[in-house]
Amino acid sequence: MATPTAISDPRPARTGPSSGPLAGRVVLVTGAAKGLGRSVALAAAAAGADVAFTFHTSDERAEKTSTEIQALGRRSLVRRCDVRDREQIARVVAATHEAFGRIDGLVNNAGIMPENAFLEITEEQWDTVIRTDLTSMFLTSQAVLPIMLEQGSGSIVNVASRLGQVGWPGVAHYAAAKAGVMALAKSISREFGQRGVRANAVAPGVINTDMGRTVMDGEVGRKRMAELPLGRFAEPEEVADAVIFLLSDASALFLGQTLGPNSGGLMP
Repeated sequence: MATPTAISDPRPARTGPSSGPLAGRVVLVTGAAKGLGRSVALAAAAAGADVAFTFHTSDERAEKTSTEIQALGRRSLVRRCDVRDREQIARVVAATHEAFGRIDGLVNNAGIMPENAFLEITEEQWDTVIRTDLTSMFLTSQAVLPIMLEQGSGSIVNVASRLGQVGWPGVAHYAAAKAGVMALAKSISREFGQRGVRANAVAPGVINTDMGRTVMDGEVGRKRMAELPLGRFAEPEEVADAVIFLLSDASALFLGQTLGPNSGGLMP
């Protein structure tokens, strides 16, 4: 697999927010060139954090996200990375730590959602989704945890899905992976909570992103919309707000929890 490459390196921050829930912190976000990841990266910068993020294929969008982070007065580090590859992840984490001196927050966001009828899912397709959507979060968390433990603090947020809580036809591999990332957050919190590291998850419903619109713009989307007490799907910025909460000290008592910004589509 290809070596991660930089398309933007940290530059001195312009005058930016000196206060905010993430002021003075460093947040690493996977898959932040577009969609929810981009909104999380920008929200973290607006909250006062310097932001490192990965992308896989969307070079131009990644550069745009980096520029927008810097326009908010924060530093940005960008690396191309295939999150399925342990060595690439290790290099991204090392570059982030070297550039900023610490990593306070990790948002495991990168993922895919192919649609396959259950009886038609091949073993290769299953392995690809599980490695991209679940194993990648294990690998990235494992790479970042030693830094957080040395600091004595850190917050990990795994992006899950409502489908990981209820299951769904046509995306059994995706739903299984997302259920796994919620359990992963619980396990990390139980093992490292007393050492200052928290892990939680967000499980949104349909979000108005490129991925979400594949659901929204069809019959399935209309049926899903009819089930929502709020009467609308989520905007990525709204879900990003939940992620920022979990990264901040305001969520100090939240360990192994899954927040559900799902427009009322699931009420546990």
